[in-house]
Amino acid sequence: MEAMKRFYKQVSTDTSDAGWVIKLDSRTVRSPAGVLLNLPSSGLAMAVADEWNAQGETINPACMPLFSLVVTVVDRVMTQQMEIINELANYGGNDLLCYRADDDGLAGRQQQHWQPWIDWAGIEFNVNLRIATGIMPVTQPDVSGFEVSLHQLDVWRLGVLHRAVSLGGSLILGLGFVAGRLDAEQLFTTAFLDELWQNEKWGCDFEAKNRQNHIRAELDEAARFLALLPCHHQAKQ
Repeated sequence: MEAMKRFYKQVSTDTSDAGWVIKLDSRTVRSPAGVLLNLPSSGLAMAVADEWNAQGETINPACMPLFSLVVTVVDRVMTQQMEIINELANYGGNDLLCYRADDDGLAGRQQQHWQPWIDWAGIEFNVNLRIATGIMPVTQPDVSGFEVSLHQLDVWRLGVLHRAVSLGGSLILGLGFVAGRLDAEQLFTTAFLDELWQNEKWGCDFEAKNRQNHIRAELDEAARFLALLPCHHQAKQ
C-alpha cells in the first residue's frame, strides 16, 4: 500500500458538543469508518494532535499509537461493546493466572507473583477461582463478577482494557492495570513471568527480545492513553 502523503499544514484542537476534536487545517479528523472523533479530554486531544503534527512528508500510522487506540475505541468498541465485553469475560473463565507450572521453581515464582492477584480478584469481583497445574482447562464455578465490572467501564477504558488483555492474556491483570493498581512494566513482568523465567535459564534470542520490546511499548502507550482520560470511569456512551 502506498503511503499517504501529508495533506495538511496545521494541526489544532477544538471543543465540540461531545468533547474535543482535532482539526487538520479546517478539516475535522474522522475515523476510517467516517465517524467524527470526539475525544473525552483536552489532554488526549492534544496528545493525538501532536502525533499528527509530528508526521513528515508521509503519514506513518505506526508512529501514531494514541490515534490508533482512539480509532479502535470509536470504530470497534463503541459499535461492538457487548461483543467486546463478552470476549473479555471469557478470559476471566480461563485466566492465565489460574494455570501453574509443573516445575517447582517456576511454580513458586507464580505463587509469589500471581496468587496476590487471584486473591484481589476474589475480593474485588466476588469470584472464587480454581487453580490448576499444567495446561488442561479448569472449569470455574462463577465468574459473573467480572462481567459486572466490565459493564461499569466507559468505552475508552474498555478499549484500553481490551488492548492490555490482548497483549498480556490476563483479564485480572488488565483490570488491575485499568484500576491503577499496577503500571505497564509491572503488567508486562507479571503477565510474561513464565517467558522471563525461561529467559533467565536459557537466554533470550533477538526475535523474542524484539517482540517483548514491542509489547512493552504498546503497554506503555496504553498507560499513557489511560492517564489522559478524565477521572470519571463509570459506564457512559
